Formats: sequence, structure tokens, C-alpha cells
Amino acid sequence: SSWLKLLTRVFRRFCVRAFKMRSLLPGLLVVVQTSVSTAGVPDGFAPSLRCPFAKVWLEHGAEEAARMLGVNEPHRRLEDVVWGTCTYTNPFAGGAMCVEMRGAAWTDDSADAKCKSVMLGSPGTAAKSQRCATSVSSAGWCSTESGTMLTLSAKSPTCEAAAKACVQYSAGTFINIGDCAPKNGSSPSGGAGGAGAGAAPLRCLIAPGPMGAAHQLAQSLGYDVDCEGSPAQKSPYMWPLRWTSEVEQQGLSFGSDEVQYESRGRVWYMLDKNYKRLDLWSQSGVQRAVGQQPCEGDAIINKSSAFACNRTADVRRTVLHRGSKMVFIERSADDNITNCTWLDLGPIGNIRPDWFMDNRGASTSVQYMGDSHVYYRGKPRLVKQWRKKDFANQYFTMSMARLPDSNGTHWPLILNIPGEGFGDDFLQHWHGHRLLQDSDEGDFLIDEKYERGGGKCVFIGGSGGQSGPPTGQVDHIPSNLEVQAEAWREIEWTESPVWKFEAKPMVGPVGGAKKIAEGVYEQTCWDNKSSSVQVSLAVDMEKPVYLAVGFRVTEECLMTPRGGADGEVVVVLPGASKSFEVMYGSLSPGLKTMGSGTPANLVAFSKAIKPLSSVAAFAGGSAAEFSNGKFSLAFKRAYQAKPEALHLTFATGLEASFGYHGNRGCFKVENLSE
Repeated sequence: SSWLKLLTRVFRRFCVRAFKMRSLLPGLLVVVQTSVSTAGVPDGFAPSLRCPFAKVWLEHGAEEAARMLGVNEPHRRLEDVVWGTCTYTNPFAGGAMCVEMRGAAWTDDSADAKCKSVMLGSPGTAAKSQRCATSVSSAGWCSTESGTMLTLSAKSPTCEAAAKACVQYSAGTFINIGDCAPKNGSSPSGGAGGAGAGAAPLRCLIAPGPMGAAHQLAQSLGYDVDCEGSPAQKSPYMWPLRWTSEVEQQGLSFGSDEVQYESRGRVWYMLDKNYKRLDLWSQSGVQRAVGQQPCEGDAIINKSSAFACNRTADVRRTVLHRGSKMVFIERSADDNITNCTWLDLGPIGNIRPDWFMDNRGASTSVQYMGDSHVYYRGKPRLVKQWRKKDFANQYFTMSMARLPDSNGTHWPLILNIPGEGFGDDFLQHWHGHRLLQDSDEGDFLIDEKYERGGGKCVFIGGSGGQSGPPTGQVDHIPSNLEVQAEAWREIEWTESPVWKFEAKPMVGPVGGAKKIAEGVYEQTCWDNKSSSVQVSLAVDMEKPVYLAVGFRVTEECLMTPRGGADGEVVVVLPGASKSFEVMYGSLSPGLKTMGSGTPANLVAFSKAIKPLSSVAAFAGGSAAEFSNGKFSLAFKRAYQAKPEALHLTFATGLEASFGYHGNRGCFKVENLSE
């Protein structure tokens, strides 16, 4: 096959090629997906936030996530008032960047302070009354911070790529200019979110990175049944846009069918407005989760650990989520509001109604499973099911009513929720569904009514605590819903009358290669003569971005090794002249956090990595090549004896430079052939 021929050419260049480190191309900073603390959320509310992928933003704090993603309210109008510019050198892009500071609110002092801190380790130079110089290579402006910061963006390499990077990864609004400007009403950004001067925020936008696998962008005006270009466009099986029901959750610990914890309440959705409300009425049993509210007195299960706590009690709590605003309300026995606080979630909006049916977003995959009979509230029910994989290599199972009700609605019935390494798995049931009308909107605005009556909802921020994935300071909590490689095949099917399903054939071994993820293949063998393992990886991609292979010491699919130690990584960084450098380095826990030290850690990493051939264990040779839409990497690693198994991780970037990964997965290699 062509793939095998490509891999053969790569192997033939073992020990022949030498690589030198070049300046990195533009890329996105590392964005974490989970962490240990429940940053910014008031005590008692974290158990209520069990929506899919909530751990992505809940645990590390939304304020910090928004800051690192460069997300604020999207640009609403192209300000005519320009204070001046801020120019600086992006250590990741390897070149000069220019930002225009727009709007009447800028002062000399505020502009100078902002420019000096525009990027950690790379202070900028502010110039009053200056403008950024555009050229034929300019694609447009990426507007962030409510339209007061506009970064001049070059074609990278196309208008579409520049617009997509701005909207999907920075959650800004892209304003096309020059050759990229709309012609005859069309948009060169191809619907990626480009907007001209004066444009309002668009609808149907999804959150950046892994959050987009389940969430709308907070600044989107809402979602529609007919979102153009979405795989589930007009599908009868997406969630209704406006509905309410009672909701019950049951927590089950790993390796057990015994219910540990239960909660009951009611949920409301107006997803066409990016609204949600959740009321919690009661909870009982033992809550087992990292980052929960303090446990006191007789509720403490284990005096030496805060992991498990008896939460049996009647509660009256409400969570409101509108756009980027999340409000936490506590009530008295007579239903009066006794406390009201809120935080800003930055880019994270409400769940999108088609979240479980497609593979959009980073570090995710979907598997349509077809129809099945299940027991629903004690009675048989025919459902249509999907599984959705998350960043932690665990999966959700969504069961939708196969048969519609008298109004033609297919209701959400059951959702199986993985613990994602922070707590027990949950089984969630909805019942008593009904559709909502315009007159129900007030149910989502009770905080505003409370404040009009003289009450006060206090802003509590959104950051704090550890900002990163589990590092072993607490035990990784196993899940019953871990992805089993043998049982996973990506099947994206939505029953959309618009989007056409293209069947993907089952891919078997190709020349000994094994498919480990969609478009990702590995082949590993043992070379007895050199006492080394030969690893090869081939990944489908349109253009070369960074490709990395990491070594784990255990089967746990943790981004950071237990105990917080550095991890080993072999990484290929595509160069500007179509060259490929195979490098070796150590991944510190700081590279996977969202703290202010992340840029500095990236700079330190880029300076510390070295050619793979200079590392004794990898002196057996390495090579990389991009050809016909496949990026291939091959290398050898010496061992004193043939290992029984290898626990490896692959990652591909969003750009050529090392930064946040666009795709990641774990795989195990055992029974090495010779």
C-alpha cells in the first residue's frame, strides 16, 4: 500500500538524517482540560454541575481559562477611535506581532501597562497614534476583549485558516480585509465565523478546544435546529431547544453496582438563547469526588481523606447559566433567596443540543450505536444510542427516545456520565418532559428579578486552585466507562436530512499497522539484534502540525505522571522549509496548566529539547516525513531487555509549533513481534 511504502521510506532514512531546531511557527498556548480543585464554584454546587465535559472548565476555573484562551465578549463594532499600537515578539511565532488598541477607554497609562504584559516574557512596545501596517498577506483582524484589542492576522496559510483560528481557538470575531474581504456577499472564511465591521455575534458557534465537544461558545446568541454546516443539521434526534423535566442522578463507584449517591431536581433549557437552569431539591448517600465542599462532623466517612462525604439532606439550590454568566442561588425553606453569587465562564456556554452526535471539538470521538431496548423507570423503552468520547479517554452514553411523542419530539431519557478521573460515574434520568414557551423565559432570570427587588448577587470570580490535569497528588479515580480500544470505532451518524453520512470502512491491519484512533496508525516491533523497540506512527492530516509520542509508566491515561514528575516525549516540529526535526524533551507539569507560568514553561521547553539522535537511548535512528496527507514518524529506543508492554500516548497539534494539542490518545503495545 502507499502507506506502507511511505513508512518504508521513513525507515530507510534511519541514521541518515540530522535535524536542527528552528524557530517555532504560530501556535496556541497549552490549555488544560482538568484539574483537582473546583475553582470559583461555591461550596455545595459542584455536584450539580454534571453536564458533559464540565470538568474541562469547572475544575481549573473559568476566569483563568478565558484569560489563556483570549476570550471575552466578542467584537460588536469596529471602533473608530484608535489609541495606538502594541508591537511585541511572539516567542512561539518567531516574529513580530501588532495589536491595535481601539476605543475611547484607553489612557496612556492603561495602554502602556497592557502592552508591557501582553505576553509573559515578551513585553511589548506601545506607540500612541500609530496603526498596524497591513499588506497583501494580511487576512484580517482578530477582535478580542470586547473589541478593544485587534490583532492583525496573516493568512496562515489561507483566509479560512486565519478566520478559523480566531473564532474557534481564540473565540474572537474575525474581520476580513483585503483579499479576504467578502465579495458579492460571500465570506472567504467559509462560514468559520468571519464578520464584517458592525457585525453582531453569530449563532451556532461552539466553544474552543475540547470544550467545543459539548458546549456552545458563551458569546453565541444561541443554537438552532438548522445550524448550517453542522453534521446534525435538522436532525430529529438532537435535544429540543426549549424544554424542562425532572432529573435524577445516581452515582456508582468503580467495580460496583451499588448506588453510592443520589440527587433529584428539575432542569430547564432554552438553548436557542444559550440559557439553562438547574434546581436541586434533595441529595442522599455518600458523594465521592475530588474538589467537593468541606465535609464536617458525622458526615465524614474517613477522617484521613476528604474524598467521601455523607451528603444526605434536603437542599434548595439553583444554578443559572446564561451565556458566560453562571449564577448560584441558595433558598430558604419558604423559597426566598438567601444568597446569590455569580462567576464569568469566559468562553464556555451551555450544552449544544447535538453534542452527542458529532465529533466536533478537540480530543473527542463519537460512536453511533443504533437502537436498543432498555429499562427506563422500570419499563421497557426503545431508545437510539450514541457514545461520545472525552479528553480523559472515557465516554458518555446518550439514550434518546426512538419513538416520538404525540408532538413528534424525541426526548432525552438516559445519560451515562463517566467520572473523568475525579469521582464516581453517574447515571442520569430525565422524566416528566414538556416544551417551554416564550412566557417561560422569566424562570431563567430570577437573579435579575431578585436584584431589582433590592437583593445583591456578588461576583466571586472564576480562578484559583490548581490549574491542570491530575498529577498524582490525589489518586486517579478509575471509571467503569474507560474506552476499550477493541470496542471503539468512530461512527458519526445523525439522521440529518441535510448532512450526508459517508460510511467509513473498517480498517484492518495495513502491512502490520494497527489503527489506534481515527486516522492514527501505529506499528511497533522488537529488534533483537540492536535490543531496541522500533516505533512508527502515521497520522492523517491536511498539513503538517507537530506530532508527539509520549512514554507513560503505567496504564493510567494521565497527562501528567502520578506524583507530578516530568514526562518523556519525542516530538516532530515541522520547519518552515518542509523540514522535520525529531526532538526529545521532558514535559513538566507546568506545561499542562493554565497558570501565568505557562508561556515561560513553553519557552523553557523549546530551549531544552534536543535532537533525538543526541540521546543515548534513541541513537538507533529516527525519521519523519509528510506525504500524500500522511505524517509519519519512526524511531528506535534501546532497552536492556524486551519489555512486556509499552504505555504510549500520541498527540497532534493545532499548528506546527508545540502547544495545545488538537488530538490526543493513549495506547498500549504488548506481545512485541520481532
